[in-house]
Amino acid sequence: MCTGPDYAARTWQAASDFIERGGVDLFTRPATEMKCAGAPLKHVSDRRPRQAKRQWRSEIIYASSSTLFGVPIVAEKVRMLFADRGGIRPALSHVLKRIDRGGGSPRLRRDGDTELGYDYLHVVPPQRAPRSCQSGLSWADKWTDQGWVEVDKQTRCCLRYPDVFALGDVAGVPKGKTAASIVLECRWSRIIWLRRSRAGRARHIYNGYTSCPMITRVEPARC
Repeated sequence: MCTGPDYAARTWQAASDFIERGGVDLFTRPATEMKCAGAPLKHVSDRRPRQAKRQWRSEIIYASSSTLFGVPIVAEKVRMLFADRGGIRPALSHVLKRIDRGGGSPRLRRDGDTELGYDYLHVVPPQRAPRSCQSGLSWADKWTDQGWVEVDKQTRCCLRYPDVFALGDVAGVPKGKTAASIVLECRWSRIIWLRRSRAGRARHIYNGYTSCPMITRVEPARC
């Protein structure tokens, strides 16, 4: 995967070119657990086309595996925002399967294969833990294709190796793959307790707090 400032600049330029010519704007979200579940949504916006008075030239589609967001009340708010913005169309139960080389339409899985044409495509790849975590540390009965480390969700301690901990991205827990979670995971983790004492039980546990900020509108600067 290519990352860095140069590729960010190229993405911005590609989006700018698309705004001028118009067409189908296709955004995708993978079916795996996400290191930041709000990330695919943050790029789905009609703000720049509206600023350039080009919104009528574009059709915006957001393809997701099941829901718009894992928290029902947030998913409903996103659905309302999509409707209010006049034309951001959800395509639920659509998972990107492959993109044919040579500019072919991306294939998405929905009761078989279906194809959606596009003029601008934003892909969030499937999320998995690094290979180093998948060897002897990952869950054997869930997320088996993703490799998240098998840990206690309250202490982040590995269930097989008591001196191994997993925080943030690699932790095999229902939530907490964001930087906001890591702050409190570290505070309540047994790592701190182990540094102080090798006996007794942890005094504090992680309560599941997480945060996922999403920008829904950018207001003009006010002097």
